[in-house]
Amino acid sequence: MNPPAVNEHDLDALVARTALLMAQFQRMQADLEQQQSQAIASLEQLSRILPVQLRSSADAALGAVGREGAAMVQGALQQPLKAYETQLAQSATRLADSAQTLAGSIDQQRRVARSVAWKSVASAVAAVSLVLGGGAWLGTRYRADLERDRIQAELMRAYNQADVVLCGKPQRLCANVDSKGPAYGEGRRYRPVRPRP
Repeated sequence: MNPPAVNEHDLDALVARTALLMAQFQRMQADLEQQQSQAIASLEQLSRILPVQLRSSADAALGAVGREGAAMVQGALQQPLKAYETQLAQSATRLADSAQTLAGSIDQQRRVARSVAWKSVASAVAAVSLVLGGGAWLGTRYRADLERDRIQAELMRAYNQADVVLCGKPQRLCANVDSKGPAYGEGRRYRPVRPRP
């Protein structure tokens, strides 16, 4: 059974796509963090500035009126000012809650993006491992085939150089044996064959 063909171009494309995905994720994450920081800073500044400005404006307006007029105006404005401060505090609370919800959404998006990034990296690692494992398996298999072919080639070279012929009925392999040559094998019963003249 032949192993599946490995396409290095597809592996390179997968790695390039993974790198592009990671870069897009990092840019998106940086933009979201910057937007969240700006929104929170604006909300905090607004919640500090509005009550102070409102009181200073009211104090400046009341300073021009006489004491009695100021007391009447201040008494008349006291209740609407308190109602406005209450509404402002409630709005600040709602804005803070919205900022917390936004922060939660950003954290959830980060977790999802991290999960996608890890899955992409794991897929790339698995693909590279598969390619390397397949290459090692093919290398081992072809190395054994090459060694077997080398031995067969040496045997054929020795057959071609030996002085052997078919002889007799039924035909058998006959050799011109060097009877004075060294003996080999089990029981030292084998002698070298003389080369062809």
